[in-house]
Amino acid sequence: MVLAPLGAYWAPTSGDAPSTTADGVADYVERWRSANAVPGAAVAVIDGGETTVHLSGVDGDGNELAIDTGFLIGSVAKTFTSTLILQHVTEGRIALDEPAATYLDWWGAEDVSVRMLLTHTSGLTAADGLAVSERYTTGDHAVEAAARDLAQSGTAGVYEYSSANYLMLGAIIEAVSGRSYAAELTDQVLEPLGMEATAATAADAAGPAPGHRIWSGRWARAYDVRLDDSGAPYGYVMSTLEELATYAEAHLNGGLVDDELRSLAWSMQERNGVSSGYGFGWRVEQDGDSLVVHHTGATPGYFAHLWLVPEEDRAVIVLANAYSEARAPSLVAAAADISAITAGGSRHVSAGEPLLTWLPAGLLVLGLSGIAAGVALGAGRLGRWWLWACLAAIVITAVVLAPVLIGATWRTIGIWTPDLYAGLLAAGSGCGFALLAALTRFRRPQGALTEPAPDAHGDTRGQ
Repeated sequence: MVLAPLGAYWAPTSGDAPSTTADGVADYVERWRSANAVPGAAVAVIDGGETTVHLSGVDGDGNELAIDTGFLIGSVAKTFTSTLILQHVTEGRIALDEPAATYLDWWGAEDVSVRMLLTHTSGLTAADGLAVSERYTTGDHAVEAAARDLAQSGTAGVYEYSSANYLMLGAIIEAVSGRSYAAELTDQVLEPLGMEATAATAADAAGPAPGHRIWSGRWARAYDVRLDDSGAPYGYVMSTLEELATYAEAHLNGGLVDDELRSLAWSMQERNGVSSGYGFGWRVEQDGDSLVVHHTGATPGYFAHLWLVPEEDRAVIVLANAYSEARAPSLVAAAADISAITAGGSRHVSAGEPLLTWLPAGLLVLGLSGIAAGVALGAGRLGRWWLWACLAAIVITAVVLAPVLIGATWRTIGIWTPDLYAGLLAAGSGCGFALLAALTRFRRPQGALTEPAPDAHGDTRGQ
């Protein structure tokens, strides 16, 4: 692991020994990376204008991580999109309460405003977003093409987090600027901040190295990802630890958005918990006496988290070249834990999601058991009760999986949770084989399953 205390904007230091707090963060990062099977993690802490970076592990090509190593940042990109929208609001080109259809004449939902898209209350559901995600299309019109394919299946006015909202906002940015989303982001945010390595198109991204998908919460497997131009407004942007630290400082210092609009963006426009909610492109939480604004981000193979505590002039950036839904609770907890350690506290690494961790292995066992049962049934070694056991296993598995799989297609499951995908195939194949074997055996003519009936003299010979 490399521990490097750095000054603001990554200036060299005198080489003094790291502080106890820095040691605590470094120790946490090592334990967190090991617990979550993450091959490489990059963390930056900005505290009172001073920046400390912690680099641990390697990238997908086996090279040691550096502050300029590229990572996909997932939904952290939504903060870019909200920043662009609010800049256009300041310039008078967009109004928050104007219908989105004002800017997109092909969008038929007249009751959906720009504000509703920013706060995930447009009626666009998570399933609507998944239906047009991971298209991996390129070109200047990729965002608009994906947005035109969106279908609104929810109820306007009801909060439901969905990347579809930010895809629509990206299309609005293109419509009012007359340029591609990537070009507008580059001119309005990236170039002014000197973020030359950050890219929103596959053509501009030098990399990144392969990320990793974590199987059963334990084993990282390389996954060669690429940028999806159509997904840039909500998740497919590449950046580096160094440049995200610059971006975080710009937000803390008020250099990107008008102060009044920034206050709105960092307030709970929609509550989704007792002390948490969503603003304009930012999750908002009350952590004791401090307001926290942050956003997590995940793509297949990468995880990112940008955490700001404005009142304490603190920011934490966490980047990992691996992602798993089974490890999501632990991955997400890191930024808050590191912020607490920086403030003088202590934290333990959080656990993952038990159900998703063990479910793929359980499904594999179920599939193998089904195959064994099918063979035994075909050989006549098991009774009729196995038919009901097979049916019960299928029903119970479906009930357990239903909350996990709602709105997900087979393609989505295969991309995001390959271990679950393999487990489902194994369980489906095994249970199906056992069920078919049971039905085949117990639907035979009754006489085929009984001893021949004796004749009038009790003799069965010759039958």
